[in-house]
Amino acid sequence: MPKFNQERIISGTMRLMALVCMLCACQFIAAQTKNFQGVVKDSKGNTLPGVTILETGTANGVSTDVDGHFEIKMTPGNTLTVSYVGYVTRTIQTNANTTSLNITLEEDVFLLDDVVVVGYGSMKKGEVTSAITSVKKDNFLAGMVKSPEQLLQGKVAGLQLSNYTGDPVLGLEMTIRGVNSLSGNTSPLIVIDGIPGGSMTAISSEDIESIDVLKDGSAAAIYGTRGTNGVIVITTNRAKATKMSLEYNASVSFETISKHADMLTADDYRSLKDNSDFPGIQDEGTTTDWVDAISRTAISQNHFLSLKGGNAQSNYVASIDYRKREGVINKTDRESITAKIGLNHNMFNDKLRFQLNINDSYVTQQRAWYSAYLNALLENPTRPIYDENGNYTEYKVNLKPYNPVAMINEEYDKEGYNQLMMSGKMTVTPIEGLNLSVMGALQRFDRMENKSNSFKHMSTVVNGDYGNVWNWADNSLQKTLELVGDYTKSLGLHNLGAMAGYSYQDDDAKGLYQWAKDFPTDMFGPWNIGSMNDMKDNKAAMTSYRNTHKLISFFGRVTYNYDEKYMFMASLRREGSSRFGDNHKWGWFPAVSAGWRLSKENFLKEVKWLDDLKFRVGYGVTGNEVNANLLSMYLLGYGGYAYINGKWTQGAAPYQNPNPDLKWETKSELNFGLDFSFLKNRLSGSVDVYHRETSDLLSTYEVPTPPYIVSSMMANVGKIRNQGIELLLSGTAIQTRDLRFDITGTFSYNKNKIVSLSNGLYQKDYWYAGATGSPIQTHTHIVREGDPVGNFHGFQTHSLTSDGLWMVYGADGEPKLLTDANDGDKRVIGNGIPTTYGSLNLALNYKGFDVSVMFRGAFNFQVLNRQRMHWETTARIGEGNLPRSVLEKPFGSNSYVKGAPAMQSYYVEDGDYVKLDNVNIGYTFKLKNQNVIQRLRLYVAGNNLLTMTGYKGLDPEVSIKGLAPGVEGSGAGELYPTTRQFTVGLNLLF
Repeated sequence: MPKFNQERIISGTMRLMALVCMLCACQFIAAQTKNFQGVVKDSKGNTLPGVTILETGTANGVSTDVDGHFEIKMTPGNTLTVSYVGYVTRTIQTNANTTSLNITLEEDVFLLDDVVVVGYGSMKKGEVTSAITSVKKDNFLAGMVKSPEQLLQGKVAGLQLSNYTGDPVLGLEMTIRGVNSLSGNTSPLIVIDGIPGGSMTAISSEDIESIDVLKDGSAAAIYGTRGTNGVIVITTNRAKATKMSLEYNASVSFETISKHADMLTADDYRSLKDNSDFPGIQDEGTTTDWVDAISRTAISQNHFLSLKGGNAQSNYVASIDYRKREGVINKTDRESITAKIGLNHNMFNDKLRFQLNINDSYVTQQRAWYSAYLNALLENPTRPIYDENGNYTEYKVNLKPYNPVAMINEEYDKEGYNQLMMSGKMTVTPIEGLNLSVMGALQRFDRMENKSNSFKHMSTVVNGDYGNVWNWADNSLQKTLELVGDYTKSLGLHNLGAMAGYSYQDDDAKGLYQWAKDFPTDMFGPWNIGSMNDMKDNKAAMTSYRNTHKLISFFGRVTYNYDEKYMFMASLRREGSSRFGDNHKWGWFPAVSAGWRLSKENFLKEVKWLDDLKFRVGYGVTGNEVNANLLSMYLLGYGGYAYINGKWTQGAAPYQNPNPDLKWETKSELNFGLDFSFLKNRLSGSVDVYHRETSDLLSTYEVPTPPYIVSSMMANVGKIRNQGIELLLSGTAIQTRDLRFDITGTFSYNKNKIVSLSNGLYQKDYWYAGATGSPIQTHTHIVREGDPVGNFHGFQTHSLTSDGLWMVYGADGEPKLLTDANDGDKRVIGNGIPTTYGSLNLALNYKGFDVSVMFRGAFNFQVLNRQRMHWETTARIGEGNLPRSVLEKPFGSNSYVKGAPAMQSYYVEDGDYVKLDNVNIGYTFKLKNQNVIQRLRLYVAGNNLLTMTGYKGLDPEVSIKGLAPGVEGSGAGELYPTTRQFTVGLNLLF
């Protein structure tokens, strides 16, 4: 028998055992992952598409298909995190024996776990004790918006947005809870991804995830000297752990003038030629629609592409947005491209976290001369655009109005600018509940503006100049450093939180300006300014500037709640500004608020129809920073030149008195609020009542010389009060398996009063504001102690005489001829700021269809119809065209208006309006048997579709800011007509 080699036997046995072990290990490893399948439904049994299914703590994830089904390969025993917007997130435990899962998600009835940004942090909606309104992406205004703030139109009670112009370059005006300043900034502070002082034009509206509006003092006090006008906190798309997804949104819009002015036509004009009441009519033999000659149907487009993904340790989001918007006036447009990238990286079991966000936007835009539209309305409708030689008619300074076609084609204003916003943040969690972070941010704005009049025909002259050019370049750089620590701790039913921080902000702005005229040639356009004759004759102008500004702040906040029944929050900010006087460089800004959830008390627990009832009260002090540098310092102003000692020397003289007591405007606000939800959230809402007083108002006062060097100075003196009520109400009228109908309404009322304008040192009872312009040349408003801001000031119209002259009331109450009246006969004849705003949002969802309709309105205010006031008189027919209303005979008179125009009540009209502002109709397709497209939605939308008003002008929605609000056609943007817009778009998610 053969001999057995013991070593070979042992070796072979070991190899065999090793092989068996390897096979077992492979089988064991293979057994570690299994396919889990399932379906996700709501509480009524309806399947839910697009639900996110994640293996907890990993980037392994899927989404449910259109039928709510999913399949995921994962390790048995691990948990699944199942989340969907509007539903309570669930954690599902898996095991190897059960691989088929039926998951039910409950609606988040109270949405009390929604996150609300409160400034330097966030908290659950149910724990908020201040007046804060949060608007999520799903509730934004539908359709193409001109700027991000329009997303909030009609969504927030107490937020006033005025879309007063169709100019593609200009955004909307925005105020919160009325006018809080007489000379300072009245716009809310914008905070973008934690960076204060941002610009909404720097980001894409498609990139915004949520907007939180901090309305009252207790919420805004954490922002100190910049919180008086409220705070708008914008959160953009953030990187987060999710499976990779690609989103593409596109839209095309068509825009037209919403309402055409009713002017005399060419036939009207000719029919009046032999009428002795209309002297000076010039029939030039042509029929010209001047508005049509300078306008168009504007076509705009928007394309947005976003990519996001990553795991729990490293994730990313990147997007690019392209927008091209045409204006309805020829040669007005705005084109922008905005890119964003966000990166997150976590280390050491999330103990160390890094964030990086970069947002870069480049914009080019072109304006026509704003008065082109006004000149088109007023130009003679029988005048041709070109003369027999092909030259423009009537393009000379001594003949008005100017030829608007020539203004559009031969004069332009182009601008290009870049806005860069970037931030980096590092957060360390040394122990559970404690986060220490450092954030550095940079915002840079670079602009190169070119405004040029470059005439094709050198014989065409305006203001005696053969063309002129303005070049303006400026740059601003804002650097921010913030150190923040926050700590949270739960001890049974007691929940504690604390936050402390430091902020440093440095602003540096500089610019260069050039101007010259008298072109020798059009060949180079505005880009050869050295060739202009003014340069050779030493008549050109050049100037430059540089301003710096620093803010340093220390701030903190503590929060406490017991069982989410009793809640308390207090904050304090200590802030210093380089803009303040030597005696007031630093200020304190405290706030305190509390909440009581009555629905958790025993005496209400058995009330079945009551879901939630919370009472809030808050008090806070905020500031409104001086809006310019160097206002507290002694300044010299440079004047003309004198020939001294053989050379030209520029003179200088005192320009501004020093004021070491110059400080911020201070607002103190008390707010009472009530949040409620009934019938399983079928009816919910909130009510807020507030009282705010802003003191130390900044204004210019006359002072004696001596002891002062200059006869006027800026000082903190006045006080203004705003009181109001706000209501937000939301209800679900119908809710079945396939049909849902929601109604949401907002209401706000604000009463404003100027409490005082004087103190023991500085005295002023009133002053005038606004200007009518030529030929009336007087003021439009009065700012007076005891009155609200926005009062129109003029003559009270009595009647029209038989020979067409105005009669007005005198100071004694008796009527007199307007020609015999003086400023002493003027009185308050209206107010240009609405006291009441309202909106109604209707949303209907039926299977794949969705329809939303939004109405909004403003009430109890007046509008000065500036065009009628200036041109509704036969005396001006020789200057150009007139409104058709000139053919009316006011007050039953047997005469047309023949007298000179004046600032009087006849042209101050009620401005109340209700607008059908937005309609959106969409359909979301169910794409079965494929795993590529997660969502496909097509929609059509219309904006500014219908205005119901008694106002006779173009649009009662006019500017509401400043001390001269409510004047149609008063500002540059208001010489541009409002528009109606229709949009077709799609949303794609891969």
